[in-house]
Amino acid sequence: MDTSLQVAFAPLALEPKNFTVGDTIRVTASFLYTVGADTSVTVQAGPYHYIAGILDRIGSCFGKTEVSLPKALTPTEKQFTIDFTLKAQDGIAAGTYGLLVEIPGTDFNVKQDGVLVVAAAPSMWGALVPLIFLGLMVGMVSMMAPMMKEEAE
Repeated sequence: MDTSLQVAFAPLALEPKNFTVGDTIRVTASFLYTVGADTSVTVQAGPYHYIAGILDRIGSCFGKTEVSLPKALTPTEKQFTIDFTLKAQDGIAAGTYGLLVEIPGTDFNVKQDGVLVVAAAPSMWGALVPLIFLGLMVGMVSMMAPMMKEEAE
């Protein structure tokens, strides 16, 4: 019984796309495989960038899925989907990242630089500042109104 696994990923040809921290991204991919017996593999996907020339996976953002591979003695295509979230805490910051799809523990991976353009998540302060300013203005007017009324009399 042959239990070897031979996987060939197709090269990625994605256009850069804009995302925001907190977004969930769905990756749909496929590969060709041959196996002598029914088996399964774990496939994962997520963002990466380079630090001092070394590929750095943003591990807290990676998603993974188990892909079942029925016995196939001739190259057979397998399609799958993986979801991952661009997490801010211990994760990703605004910037441009690559996309990596891989089978951990093997040499089988495909990546493309500069595909994920990530913007910072909207700040809570950005929404609160106008409300705070409005509240201060209303408060000042309500404090000034009695003083102006006294001066007018």
